[in-house]
Amino acid sequence: MDDEEYEVIPTSPIRRLEKRLARMETTTSSSEVQRLVEQIVELIKSNQRVIDDLIKSDAELRNEVSKVPAKIDGLISKMDEFLELLKASATEETVTEASKDMMKPLVKKMEEMIMATKKNSEISQASLTSLDTIDKRLKRIYMQSAVGRTSAYRAARPAAAR
Repeated sequence: MDDEEYEVIPTSPIRRLEKRLARMETTTSSSEVQRLVEQIVELIKSNQRVIDDLIKSDAELRNEVSKVPAKIDGLISKMDEFLELLKASATEETVTEASKDMMKPLVKKMEEMIMATKKNSEISQASLTSLDTIDKRLKRIYMQSAVGRTSAYRAARPAAAR
């Protein structure tokens, strides 16, 4: 009997811990699992909404793209009509006196612009020729001065360094 030891411990704190543990085991895991399931379901629903929107947008895009060839054909036919009208107007030689009078100031201005462009071109060509001549002369002067500096450098070096 001497081997057995006894200790007196109040049971109320132990009972409270047991109740708290039991409460945590029953409520925490099921409510967390429930929240997790709800979040997963919400994620699946939002994913499905995105997929539905994507399918709808794809269908609309296909619909619009299918209209493009018809619109291009219409544009080509209108361009063909325009070119035919342009060709027809170019071949007609009937010009009224009124249209000739109306075009005279425009023709005169265009002729003036052509003359001014020719003068500018001649001046530009002359400037380029002058610049080319100046460039050649500067290169010749530079080469002569470089040769002169090299000769002066060789002459200034002591005989032992050669």
